[in-house]
Amino acid sequence: MNKCGFTTDLKRINQVKNPDALRDWCQSMKDKLIADVSNYAKGRYRLWLFHEVDFRNGKLTKAYYDQRIFDFSQRIYPGCNIGLLTFGGKLDNSKFSDGRINLHRDHTYAKPKAISINLGEAIFSYGEPEPKDYLLKDGDILEFNCKVLHGVKQIKSPERFSLVFWQLNDSKGYHSLL
Repeated sequence: MNKCGFTTDLKRINQVKNPDALRDWCQSMKDKLIADVSNYAKGRYRLWLFHEVDFRNGKLTKAYYDQRIFDFSQRIYPGCNIGLLTFGGKLDNSKFSDGRINLHRDHTYAKPKAISINLGEAIFSYGEPEPKDYLLKDGDILEFNCKVLHGVKQIKSPERFSLVFWQLNDSKGYHSLL
């Protein structure tokens, strides 16, 4: 536990049962990915799921919604209502998505618990005061506290998709629009 009472553990909680089916869905989303505007993720492409937060003004809007991925998210993290698909590798339009993100803490839109699904291999840095590096393997499902410093330091496979799910933080004024 940290001084705020949140767990600071990084836990592998499961493995994706059929990573190829999920990877196929992610592949089908590549043409919907857009350049990330975050200063922490220059060169990364992403797609908000269910809701999107504009970090400049904190405004919440509806984002890409697909019943199949929503149902999947509810099996992985019951009650989650915002997600993010990110990618590292070559995009179909001959552009490249870096896929990395520098050390950061997630914005107040999210409650502390985050569930991440990893497809491909990457080095994930996590922890305070000194983040440790963890090798994420294909199909890993992780739970971590998104208010603890974390980032993706390196993509180790030709392609890497990440799906992260959170619950909107109603105590900070972020209420679901679904």
